[in-house]
Amino acid sequence: MTAGEHDNRIDIGGLLTIDVVSELRKLSQAQLQGPWQIPAEFVRRALRRGAGEIDVELGRQRARIVDDSRGVAIELLMWTGVLLDARRANADRHQALTALEAQGELALLAAAGLPPRSLHVRSRTAGVLNSLDFDGKTVRLATVTQAGPDHVEVIIEGVGIDRRAAHQWLSDAARFASANIRIDGAPVAAGFAHAFAQTPLRPPLRGRISVAAEGDTAHAWLLEHGIVSGHVAIPDAPCFEAAVEFGDDSRDGSAARLREALQAEIVPLVDQGVALILRVAAQASGLPEPARARIARLLLLAARKHLRVAEVMRAEVFRGVDVHGERLVDVAHLEAAATADASGGRTLLALYPSQRPEAFALGEGLVLIADEVERSLLTELLHLRLRAPESRDTHGGWGVTMHRWRESVGLGVGRIFDRIRHPIAPALVDDDMLGDQERLLVDVMRGHLAQDPQRTVESISMCAGAGPIRRSRGRPPVLLLPRRNPTVAACVAALAHDRGWAYPAYLALLDRFGQPPDALRRDWLGRGGG
Repeated sequence: MTAGEHDNRIDIGGLLTIDVVSELRKLSQAQLQGPWQIPAEFVRRALRRGAGEIDVELGRQRARIVDDSRGVAIELLMWTGVLLDARRANADRHQALTALEAQGELALLAAAGLPPRSLHVRSRTAGVLNSLDFDGKTVRLATVTQAGPDHVEVIIEGVGIDRRAAHQWLSDAARFASANIRIDGAPVAAGFAHAFAQTPLRPPLRGRISVAAEGDTAHAWLLEHGIVSGHVAIPDAPCFEAAVEFGDDSRDGSAARLREALQAEIVPLVDQGVALILRVAAQASGLPEPARARIARLLLLAARKHLRVAEVMRAEVFRGVDVHGERLVDVAHLEAAATADASGGRTLLALYPSQRPEAFALGEGLVLIADEVERSLLTELLHLRLRAPESRDTHGGWGVTMHRWRESVGLGVGRIFDRIRHPIAPALVDDDMLGDQERLLVDVMRGHLAQDPQRTVESISMCAGAGPIRRSRGRPPVLLLPRRNPTVAACVAALAHDRGWAYPAYLALLDRFGQPPDALRRDWLGRGGG
């Protein structure tokens, strides 16, 4: 070899040095937003290895993760030790990096690439304890026999492991995990927030799906071995939330690849979302009014997007009322109730939820009760118009109108005389001073008041005296029930005899201050109440 040839030789060791450093940076930093994700990656590793219990302790630039997974093989700890030891040959470190990457050990790669001030791993599996200790300079490995259940403990210290960021990231990323995960002793809040219902996804999909109580767009959380790795909005569907598991050691688990994998599953995922909404709709009679209205809107959106249209049309989730009372009906009943108008179109009688059916002349025909959103979706779906039924104030001519006016004036004059006789509001009576029957009335009325959208008072309290039922002048306004008022006393006795009399009691006590919730009215009608 000549001198010139000697000068042109390629330094393989130098190239490997650059390769190891760049690859570590890529694998330990490019796939993570920051070092604070490292504790979450060790939790992901534990879930992948079958952990059922995981405890995470976070401190200042320090994390400790303890779990009951199958553990870490000594070979993986050996490769990790090679990466941690800067004195090892470049070829050895490159081989270690390749081996850990092939095994999908992002957590160990990220820990080595931090680099940590210290790293301690204790892994006991099948009675064998493997350990790695790194103090920033020296790596020590050991294997000893030690009886006991499977157990893994990882303690890592290093700049960038910010406690607050690590806590927030792990709390969000681990909420769909199957294991019991605790952070600093507190369990991670599991599942979907504000969901009406949730259920496991049907195969071949894995994960869970829920009907969201709020929001306008469907979402899918992409999981890899139980930890959130990505998020996708699904615009062409009624709002639902899904957590879909894509953990598979045979493929790259990057967020981009997970989103690509989801695209092939969008159609069956949306179908399962609509199916769950229909299941909730089947229980609409037991839902609070805001929940029923939410489900009705979601089903109408599904029909507009041509999703399970036949089943949506049969879902009894829409409010209707006639002379016989209020009930839930399906779209087919609403469509049949529409009549032809003078212009050749079709018209359906409808009221807003704030309008009292008693104030209108209802007949045998069905009248829809719906808000603006529900009305808009229904008119678009059924191609009809909506109008209010005839008001009772005009139904029957001038005679009826004058009679109602005289009745209203008489009631108003009576209330004025009550105020003159009892000008000062009596003192409140503390709940602890009430009798059992009085406390029952107050508790029942308060419970229904919270569901009343028409209320003009925020609470109910008993007071002394026999004066009129009145509203306090302070803020928030309180309905005052005098203990010796004849109406109050009668309601106390009625509820003590049978709690089913809550509806007429509500009508009597909150005559000018609220409207009985629909669920309370339906319950009364279902009991055969008049």
